[in-house]
Amino acid sequence: MARMKRLQISIEPGLDAAVGRRADEEGISKAEVIRRCVREEIQPLPSIEDDPLFKMFKSPGSSEPGDNRSIDEVVYGPSNPDPR
Repeated sequence: MARMKRLQISIEPGLDAAVGRRADEEGISKAEVIRRCVREEIQPLPSIEDDPLFKMFKSPGSSEPGDNRSIDEVVYGPSNPDPR
């Protein structure tokens, strides 16, 4: 299991009771009920290595060549020096 970050939150008493009922019904902790609800609503950001823009450019301090195109070529396409 991934390492967990401990948080302290405040919720209304009625919502706490509803979370408690769900936890009892499913045989899980209130924390797990809350984690599942958050997971359904909020997707974590992908790792930087999975970001397509990261893959296009050499990362700072990296010795890997990366993509040698300029930012203008990436955004606007290859330059055409001969307009004919």
